[in-house]
Amino acid sequence: MKKINVLYFSFRWLSFLVFLVVISLFSLSWGQKKFSGEDQAKVQKILQLIEKLEKEALEPQPRPLKEIVLTEEELNAYVAYRLRTDRVEMLQDLQIKLLDNNLIEGKAVFDLSGENLPDFVPRTAVVFFSTVFRVEGGRIHFDFKKIFLGTQELSIDFVSEMIKQIAIAHQAPPEGLNRSYALPFGLKDIKSRKGLAIFYY
Repeated sequence: MKKINVLYFSFRWLSFLVFLVVISLFSLSWGQKKFSGEDQAKVQKILQLIEKLEKEALEPQPRPLKEIVLTEEELNAYVAYRLRTDRVEMLQDLQIKLLDNNLIEGKAVFDLSGENLPDFVPRTAVVFFSTVFRVEGGRIHFDFKKIFLGTQELSIDFVSEMIKQIAIAHQAPPEGLNRSYALPFGLKDIKSRKGLAIFYY
């Protein structure tokens, strides 16, 4: 029984890490804050684009779709900026790799040193994942393909079910891993190519 309880706890912990990765992709708040470093120009470019999109969203008018193209490096610089200015609990680093056909691969590093966890749980956890996204009905939908904790592959279905149970325990909607999010700033579509993200508005 003790072994079963330990395994159950560890799977809950693993799925919670993945849950944090998913939330981080779309919950890092927007807004301008001071940032210094070699990626400042990349970050400033994105902040200016966000400001432009917000203004245009307030004045909707019929027109052909426009597009904004951002590089993988620019997006990762912006994620790093948000992690420095808006602390996300336990999430230490998040990097994404953009591929063709709306495929994203990612790496997230979690600092668990302040958590009360069993000895077998590493204090620094590295999660790798791959997911395909699509935009439909004004929302972006994720379909996760692979999740690894270090070198250990985890079952997508099992992780998704555990996330639902954790959400219920925290009185949140019982959504699994492959959830959807409303597109912000009047965006109409998003596509990815190798090293690039194309935003249509």
